Amino acid sequence: MSKRWTSRIAVFLAAGFVFASSASAYYYYVSYNTRSAPFNPIVSKFDLNALTNNTVPFFISDQGATVIYPGDSLQAMVSQIRAAADVWNGVGTSQLRLAYGGLASFGASKLAPGINVEFSDDIPPGLLALGGPESVAGQVSGPNGPFVPIRRSLLRLRRDMGQQLTVYGAQAASFSEMFFVTLVHEFGHTLGLQHTLTSSVMSTLVTSTATKSQPLGIDDIAGISLLYPTADYLATVGSISGRVTLNGNGVNLASVVAISSSSPAISALTNPDGSYQINGVPPGQYFIYVHPLPPALQGESSPANIVYPKDAGGRDLTPNYTAFGTQFYPGARDPQQAQAVFVYAGNVTAVGTFKVNSLPFTPVHSVRVYGFSQSNVALTSAPVELGLSTPVPLVAAGAGLLQSSTSVTSGLNVSTLGTVAQVSGLRLAYAGLSYVAVDLKLGLGPGPGPKHLLFSTKDDLYVLPSGFNVVANLPPSITSVSSTTDANGNRALAIAGTNLQPDTRIFFDGMAAVIEQVNGDGSLVVLPPQAPGGYTANVVALNSDGQSSLFLQANPQTYTYDPADLPSLIVSPAFLAPGGDVTVDVLGSASNFVDGQTVVGFGTSDVTIKKLTVLSPTRLSVLVTPNTFVPTSGISVTTGLRIISQALGNQITVTTGQASSRK
Repeated sequence: MSKRWTSRIAVFLAAGFVFASSASAYYYYVSYNTRSAPFNPIVSKFDLNALTNNTVPFFISDQGATVIYPGDSLQAMVSQIRAAADVWNGVGTSQLRLAYGGLASFGASKLAPGINVEFSDDIPPGLLALGGPESVAGQVSGPNGPFVPIRRSLLRLRRDMGQQLTVYGAQAASFSEMFFVTLVHEFGHTLGLQHTLTSSVMSTLVTSTATKSQPLGIDDIAGISLLYPTADYLATVGSISGRVTLNGNGVNLASVVAISSSSPAISALTNPDGSYQINGVPPGQYFIYVHPLPPALQGESSPANIVYPKDAGGRDLTPNYTAFGTQFYPGARDPQQAQAVFVYAGNVTAVGTFKVNSLPFTPVHSVRVYGFSQSNVALTSAPVELGLSTPVPLVAAGAGLLQSSTSVTSGLNVSTLGTVAQVSGLRLAYAGLSYVAVDLKLGLGPGPGPKHLLFSTKDDLYVLPSGFNVVANLPPSITSVSSTTDANGNRALAIAGTNLQPDTRIFFDGMAAVIEQVNGDGSLVVLPPQAPGGYTANVVALNSDGQSSLFLQANPQTYTYDPADLPSLIVSPAFLAPGGDVTVDVLGSASNFVDGQTVVGFGTSDVTIKKLTVLSPTRLSVLVTPNTFVPTSGISVTTGLRIISQALGNQITVTTGQASSRK
C-alpha cells in the first residue's frame, strides 16, 4: 500500500437536513397520536389531492451562488438539480412527480405546495446541502390513514460553491459525483424521506454507496413508493413484521434489515413498543437482522441525524436503548446460523421476536469502504472487477476498527455475507491514519452487483450492506470530444474513450445527449443538448453498472459551443390574474424552442402550467391557471442547457397583448 491512495481519503461530516414539525428514507418524518401501544405511525408527505397531476413544482433561486467553482455556472447547476429531481420521477411505482418551475425570486408568493431550492450561508462547514420539509399543514385523513401534509419544502445549497470541499476527496463542482448524489439525497428529504442505514442514497454519506449512474437502492425505491404508491404497487411486494425487545421491553428506533447475499438491503425502524413492519420488500428469500442506531458522529445532532418521532404533544420519543448486540433471526450473532425467511407478494411474513442483549457501547459502527482503480484512485463505491486472478485491496475507515493508532482491534475479523469472496490479510492500512486494509478475492459464484461485508468482534457484529460492488468492466473514460457528422449528414459530436458500453449514457453537465450511433471501435456519435453561445459543458459517461468516467477523471473532458446571439423574449400579457385559464404568448429571438425539450416556468407554484405548445423555434403558447396575481416578467424558458431569463441578463419585454381566457 502506498501513501498516494491514503492521501486521497478525506475526513467527512455526515450530511444533515432540516425539518419543522415531526420525525425519518425508509424511515419517515413520523408522529404518533399516543405514547402507548398500539403505535400507528403518522407520516408527513405531500397531499396528492392538493397537487395538479400528482406533481410538486420546484423552483431554483435566480440569485444563484455568490462564488462558484472555477468553470462552473448557474446553468450547469440548474441542469444537475433538474437531473437529480428526475431520478425520483423515474420510480415507476410512485405516483409523485417533480416538475421544474423555473428560476424564482423567493419574495414571490407561494401559497400552493412546492419546493424551493435556495443558496444559503446557513449550512454547517463541510456540508454541500441541506433539505427537508419547511412547513406543514394540520393532520388530515387519507385512504391509508391520517398523515401530515407538507406545504413547502426547502433544499439549500452553499452560497459559496467555490470552496474546495474535501468531502471524501470530492469536488464541490456541479458536475461531480458528490454534488449529484447529494442533490438526489436532499430531494428525498424534501419529499418526506429521512435517513436509512442500508448504504442507499438516503443513508448518510458515511456509508452511502450511491453513485451518479446508479443513485437509488431498493430501500429508496420502497420508501418513496410506500409514501405515494401506484394502484398496483402493494400487490407486487411483500412485508416482514415482528418485534424487538430487551429485558421484555420494546426497543424504540432499532433498525431491522432484510438482506441476502445477492441483493441490496431494505430496512425499517421500530416503533416505541419495538414493533416493526418492513414493507415494499421484493418477493424472495432473506435473512433478517436487527442492530442499534450508530452513535451520533461529529456534526450530527442525533444518531444518523434521525429526527426523532414525536407524540401528540410534540415531545420526542427517543431511543430507550443506545447499544445492544446485532442479532440475526432467530437469535444468532453468526450469520451462518441465521434462518432464512420467505417473502411473498401481497403478504406479510411474521417472524418471531428479537430478544437482544444490551452492550455498554457499540464496538464497531459507521464504516466506509474504499476500493481502488488501476491508477490507485480511491473509489468510494468500491468496485471489484470480475475475473481477477489476484486479490484486490479494500480499505475501511470507521469507529472501533483500531484499538490504537498503530494496531488493529484485537479479535476483529472481516468477511462477507455468504461465500461471495475470500477476505484475508487484515492489517493497519497506513500508520498514523484510522484505516484498516484487507485483501479480497472473488469466489466462483457471485455475479455483478452489491455485496455485503461483516465486521465481527468478540462482543458484536457490524453488517455493512453494499460494502463493495462487483462489476464486469472497469469504469468508463472519455479521451476526446470532437466534431463530426451523423449518418444523415447532420452536425454531431464524436465521443471517444475506453469501456464505453452499448448502454452508456453521455451527459453534458446535467443534460443527456442523444446517442445516434455506436461505432465499431466503441466510440459514440451524439447530438449534444442545446446551450448558450460559447457555453462550456463538462462531458461525462455513465454506465449502467453504477460507474462513471468521473471515477477516473475528476476533471472531465469539456465541449465549448459555438458563439451565438443573445436570446430575448417578448411576453404577453404583462400580468396573470386569478379567475380562469390564461394563454400566455411568448415570442423569442435566437431562442430555438424545441417541442418536448423546452420548459417554461413563472417562478411560483401559484401558476399551474396546463399546456405548453411549441408553435415554432421562436414562438410558444402557454396555457396557465393562476391562483393569485403574478407578473409574467419573472418567466424563464429553458431548452437543454439554455435558460432565457432576466436573472441571466436576457431581455424580457412584457406587453399587454391579446391574451385569451376562460372561466
